[in-house]
Amino acid sequence: MEPLFIGHIIIFALSAIVCVATIPQARKIQHQGTREGLVVFLGAVALWSGGYLGYLIAPTQSVKLAFYILGFVFAFVAVGAWLYFCAAYTGRPPRHAPFRNLILGTFLFFTALKVTNPLHNLYFTTEWVTEPFPHLVIHHGLLYWIVLGLSYAAIAVGFFVLIERFYHTGSDSRPLVVLVGLSGLPAVATIIGGQVDWLLPLMYEPPGVALFAVGTLFFYRQRFESIRLTGESDSPAIFLDQDTCIRDYNQAARRLFPALEESFGKPLDAVNTALSDHLTKQDVLTITQDDEVRIYDVSSTPFLAGEVMTGQLVTVTDVTERESYRQRLEVKTEQLEALNRVVRHDIRNDMAVILGWAEILKDHVDEDGEDALDRVLQKSRHVIQFTEVARDFVESLSEDETTELEEIELQVLLDAELAAVRDSFPNAQFQVSGELSDVSVQANEMLSSVFRNILENAVRHNDKETPEITVSCEEDPDTVRYRIADNGPGISDNQKEQIFGKGEKGLDSPGSGIGLYLVHLLTEHFGGDVWVEDNDPNGSVFVVELPIQTPSNKAS
Repeated sequence: MEPLFIGHIIIFALSAIVCVATIPQARKIQHQGTREGLVVFLGAVALWSGGYLGYLIAPTQSVKLAFYILGFVFAFVAVGAWLYFCAAYTGRPPRHAPFRNLILGTFLFFTALKVTNPLHNLYFTTEWVTEPFPHLVIHHGLLYWIVLGLSYAAIAVGFFVLIERFYHTGSDSRPLVVLVGLSGLPAVATIIGGQVDWLLPLMYEPPGVALFAVGTLFFYRQRFESIRLTGESDSPAIFLDQDTCIRDYNQAARRLFPALEESFGKPLDAVNTALSDHLTKQDVLTITQDDEVRIYDVSSTPFLAGEVMTGQLVTVTDVTERESYRQRLEVKTEQLEALNRVVRHDIRNDMAVILGWAEILKDHVDEDGEDALDRVLQKSRHVIQFTEVARDFVESLSEDETTELEEIELQVLLDAELAAVRDSFPNAQFQVSGELSDVSVQANEMLSSVFRNILENAVRHNDKETPEITVSCEEDPDTVRYRIADNGPGISDNQKEQIFGKGEKGLDSPGSGIGLYLVHLLTEHFGGDVWVEDNDPNGSVFVVELPIQTPSNKAS
């Protein structure tokens, strides 16, 4: 057997074997799109090489031709798989590619032309010769060279998107260029195959493409995977191996941390100690660049093989605006707490003193001054009540005051609030219609502010000489509703939502007072709701709905 013939067999056989042998490694790639593309790419190159191997060793001309066409078809499949891999690798979903049906239709059209070549000979013709050894010679036609040119153009598109990704991540693309150069050498043999005696007029790309496919898999495990991960993030991103050594980074990371330049393989703590420390700190990272202070959040995503961490992706996110807003909130919270102390102590204490001295004056004024004194007493009590509402409102905004809920018996709470308002407003009539439900809800001591504000509001905004307030109760299996009806002037429909400050306007809503806004916030926090209805024949009905604390949700 001719050594040249044996050499051709060995080259194509090794190409097929190497590709098949590396498929299990390709199947270990975690990213689905690149895994699918690379596995099909390796399989197509293996079948391409196997088709040419069958073409060389098949015993009859018809079988040789069938194997050649098989390899010819899978050469086309390899091009498609390569584009699929490049698209998935660079974050372009190949299953949603534009003109997908047109591309698929074009592929099927040229594949059909290849398979039916014996009928039209547009791709190639055959001839049996004996030099340099007995074999079936393939004479390629014009259509072959046209499709070959289109295939190389498609392959070049794949290389372009890869180089683009490498540029975006700031990664060294020289290994990819070298790999392309080595794999492209067999293409020269394809072009000159018809002019050199010891070369057959075949496509010698399978060995080169096999080399490229296996090299791509090798570099994917070493570099491509980290480049893909860092390239997917617009934020600064750094890929570390299991020893926290730098494997790759994107341009955003290099601009933020100039020391990353030429840092491949170095430990992160040797390149940037502050960044390395923040991998384990629950704190933000402050960086000053060009006299501007920016604040960043450092997060790490580990990559595992079973239970072993093989690497981690470090993402640095700019949170300057968020942190500035949080700091402003902290300042406002401190100011609010200071205001609360002033309201609770200074103003309230001073008003209590004023009220005390004013009450002493009752026995020392004549009839002409009694009306003025009554007004002073009334306004003094109102200011003290307002300071209590303001205190409750500030406490409702405090996380410590509203997060912990407990079981509250509503009947006991309502009885206490009704007794309090009867003492505060002796000229008003408070009555209960029916019986108050003996149920419990999940709330805290702030629930008393809900009913106190509604009851007091029903008196203060009442235009009758004797305000009449009626409290009734409705109970469902899951909720309880308390209805507080008054005989006042009523509330127009367009004001029913606004008085609670609901929606985006909050306290800025027309007609919203701090007391009713507090009612809305608290009932919402307790899982309930509050609204206003019209009373018959006149007045308003404030409805407070709360979920009942049942034995089942007690256990939970």
